[in-house]
Amino acid sequence: MSTLSPAAKLGMSMRFQVTVDGIDLGSWSSCAGLAVDFTHVVVKEGANYEHPVILPDRVEYKAITLRRAMSQPESAQVQAWLAQVVSGWYNASSPRDYGPRTAHIQLYDATWQGLVSSWTLRNVYPARWSGPDLDATGTSVAIEQLQLVHEGFL
Repeated sequence: MSTLSPAAKLGMSMRFQVTVDGIDLGSWSSCAGLAVDFTHVVVKEGANYEHPVILPDRVEYKAITLRRAMSQPESAQVQAWLAQVVSGWYNASSPRDYGPRTAHIQLYDATWQGLVSSWTLRNVYPARWSGPDLDATGTSVAIEQLQLVHEGFL
């Protein structure tokens, strides 16, 4: 039996709002991959048998995967943005000419009243979009996923 109040249970359900350069990609029910790894190099100095020297190496960011049930207006917004990205890639003289894109991910509470946290992703590109497995015989919900790669949020 749960000891959480109804208000606390409601507060556990989070929603994510995503925009890229002012283009609203809608709300998402799941956001995975908000992570940063601080890599390091261990250097073993001669005659130092106890304490290796640890040097910072790179800061690495994971790809972000967004998931939600498909809806006509929001899914259409994502498809329009992806078509714009493809057009920009085809018409750019080099990958850098396409220009950096900035994404904002905002985490709201279940009531959409309170902003819990937000992240600004630098130089964002779509890595993958996948639509639902189409099955008219079941009762499953049509889920779409959007994966974004980026150069960081810190």
